[in-house]
Amino acid sequence: MAQQQLLKQETSVSQILRAYKKQLTQNIERHTDGSNISTMSQQLKQESSISQILRTYGKQFRQIRKQYADGLGGRCVMGVIMSYYGWDGKCITTAERRLYAALVALRQAGISKELLIEMNDSGATFEEIADYLDRTHGLTNSNR
Repeated sequence: MAQQQLLKQETSVSQILRAYKKQLTQNIERHTDGSNISTMSQQLKQESSISQILRTYGKQFRQIRKQYADGLGGRCVMGVIMSYYGWDGKCITTAERRLYAALVALRQAGISKELLIEMNDSGATFEEIADYLDRTHGLTNSNR
């Protein structure tokens, strides 16, 4: 019974994330010149795998260990995934919701949060973690 309730919650979280992503796309379209709108819109509409998130968003941050963010542009692997879902790296209020979104995405992909944290804190780069995920989970857009 509790499992069914949890699954219903996950479905609603997925729906919320899709609606949030759609809203972000609309906001970007409103604030971007016409030549880039269709390209950015297409990129946002595609589901990104965890490895793609690490490869793309990881480049925006300096990799750190032992904490999600340092307030100076540093993120750990979980901080990068949370940032993909809209976390600014500072706001404690939104961090919880972004962490939950990241955890749902990891669960749907069959990836252990603990494994990612262990790899990050052991010195693996975002690129190395993404390579590992691609090798072990075969994550591509078509598999999601």
